[in-house]
Amino acid sequence: MVKTFLLVDGNNLAFRCFYGVMPLTNAQGMPVQAIYGFLHSLRMLEVQSKPDVTIVCFDGGRCEKRLQLAADYKGNRAPTPDDFKVQMPYIKQATTLSGMLCCEKEGIEADDLIGSWCAFAEEAGDKAIIASADKDMMQCVGANVSQHIPSHHGWVSLDEQGVFDKTGVWPNQIADFLALIGDTADNYAGIAGVGPKTAASWLQCYGSIEGIFKNLKTLKPERFRSILEQSRDLLRRNQALATLERGTGLIQDQIPTLETLHPDTDALEQLLHQLGLKQLARKLRDRTQPTPQQSELF
Repeated sequence: MVKTFLLVDGNNLAFRCFYGVMPLTNAQGMPVQAIYGFLHSLRMLEVQSKPDVTIVCFDGGRCEKRLQLAADYKGNRAPTPDDFKVQMPYIKQATTLSGMLCCEKEGIEADDLIGSWCAFAEEAGDKAIIASADKDMMQCVGANVSQHIPSHHGWVSLDEQGVFDKTGVWPNQIADFLALIGDTADNYAGIAGVGPKTAASWLQCYGSIEGIFKNLKTLKPERFRSILEQSRDLLRRNQALATLERGTGLIQDQIPTLETLHPDTDALEQLLHQLGLKQLARKLRDRTQPTPQQSELF
């Protein structure tokens, strides 16, 4: 029987909830809006996706391999707010108590873990649904892998055609696309003056960065011919920064854990009561309650 894996970008979702949900504190003065929004969103995703297994991946710090390529990789990010930090342990604890796999490895980014789980699902002939706003993840989309991205009206699903409609390139071109335009979120620059439309038009015409270089003499606009020629090393670096892990080596030790996953509803309810989220505890226990709307969260 084909299984469906829901693969959630935990940090991406937690930050969206922290900044997107109205500030909320409990009776002890502890901020809880990220916890509240995160668990609400997980429930929405499970109701929509109906997965057999949910895996929530968290960043284990910046990737040393990418830092060696670019010392300032992700160096533009502001310090993590203390009000966010205090909520993360509870988010991870609640994830585990909900019967989901909380996947985190030191020095490994959540994106690479998700890419690894996608490879695992594909090798097994199963399906995977990625839940993330991160455009890096689009490179994983394929025949059996889709990506849910958040919108004001809920989670929108992208298949291969959806990725093309949104970006102008196919999933297997996303890394080259990002190499050309850069990624401000990860703090690396692309080719000066090359925006998404230009990059997409080149990749549509020539297929890849390698194809662009093979046809450099006919490339339009002409002014980019010499610029690209001088940027070969930059583009190779950017490709390495943008390309996600797609093997299963990172998660081999986690695979047996899938057989042991089960929710502990009583412990989850007790945790939420301690956090002052009694109403949320009731909603999560009573599956007959209507699913919350995305507008309630962001």
